[in-house]
Amino acid sequence: MNVDARGKECPKPVIMTKKALDSLEEGIVTILLDSEISRDNVLKFAQSQGFSADVSEKNGEFTIEIAKGFTCSIPAANQSGKTDSTKVVLYVGSESIGSGDCDLGKKLMDNFIKNIENMDYLPKTIIFVNSGVFLTTTNDETIKALQQLKGVNILSCGTCLEYFNLEDDLQVGEVTDAYTVMKKLFDADKVIRL
Repeated sequence: MNVDARGKECPKPVIMTKKALDSLEEGIVTILLDSEISRDNVLKFAQSQGFSADVSEKNGEFTIEIAKGFTCSIPAANQSGKTDSTKVVLYVGSESIGSGDCDLGKKLMDNFIKNIENMDYLPKTIIFVNSGVFLTTTNDETIKALQQLKGVNILSCGTCLEYFNLEDDLQVGEVTDAYTVMKKLFDADKVIRL
């Protein structure tokens, strides 16, 4: 089965891939893409579902072949020992806390991020969207603090990175798509929004 997701904005390539895979019990789905962000998002989706995937590039376009119907497993992430059975997702929608992007709000956010490691347990996932992606790309203090959070899934919105021309500046975590963000939020036991 072929899926042509060229020119489609996030999260459409992942959703088109999911629908194609859901329609098959076993087989190969071939996805055509023209964006590195979409390529990475589709690959991450395939891996998160336990599918094997192969990618090739020709003239700036990507072809991903995903095999369904084979048993695969992904090893669990190494945890730091600070875990809880509750699935907590931290959703960071700005580079500052409070209204506006004032210096005080940025300082509060920096301190908040730096103090996550001092909590009794760590969130399972931290999602950065809108100007929050500056915390994973250009803010050295928050980048260093986030790198210390072993076993925490750190995700930055690919569309947001592209909007701010930061797609090549990600320093910690992974690029993600809207489908994955929604899945993490809906699967969470608790969502903390900043």
